Amino acid sequence: MQSAFAVASFRLVVLLLAVTFTLANGNAFAAKSKKAPKPPAAKPAPEESEATPVAAPSLPPAGSSPLAELKKSNAALKKLFAKSTPSWSPEQDVKRSEMRKIVNGFLDFEELAHRALARHWGGLAAEQRSEFVRVLRDLIERNYIKQVHGQPNYDLRFHKEEVAGSEATVTASLHTSKKNKKITIEMEYKLLYKGDRWLVYDVITDEQSMLENYRAEFNKIITKESFDALLKRMKKRLEKTE
Repeated sequence: MQSAFAVASFRLVVLLLAVTFTLANGNAFAAKSKKAPKPPAAKPAPEESEATPVAAPSLPPAGSSPLAELKKSNAALKKLFAKSTPSWSPEQDVKRSEMRKIVNGFLDFEELAHRALARHWGGLAAEQRSEFVRVLRDLIERNYIKQVHGQPNYDLRFHKEEVAGSEATVTASLHTSKKNKKITIEMEYKLLYKGDRWLVYDVITDEQSMLENYRAEFNKIITKESFDALLKRMKKRLEKTE
């Protein structure tokens, strides 16, 4: 479970702010120029691969641009992290609150949770779904703050968008460095237009899907043990991030 969250946290850091950090297993980003072998993306079973959106998506208005919205969110985060505040100060608490607000403005935690649980979602009570989304959100946010805060050394470049009805894909590339080595990571954001905005539910980095990694690990634990066992593990991990 720990390794799965490490991988997923990696995907989310790229998704939210796209800065580099070392994973729990000690591996860092591999330089694009010297591509390290990548494990194959986790492939869900056919019956698990489809999940209808939590809320019905709506058609975006003419001129709506998911790429523009992602650029705006990224600029806001970069500006926020450029502010220097002591970790113990009230200003730091305000900074974290603003960060969460920005993140929640473009990342659809409920959609991510629904698609990651796939066929298991339908068998859960409303209270179980709400608790799972809350715990997943807290895990993502707390890990993000811990791993990303104070490391604004990155350049995220957005390239193009492809919109098909209420769905969209935005391609981008992350340019950063690790131990004086330049790194480039190719990315794809997967979005749905819901309500009045574009929301991200998955990000693919160098052909590795955050959503599929979550789905494979969650399904393995639920199938072998139970949903309650999965939730218990997630809460235990959450306690370690506090």
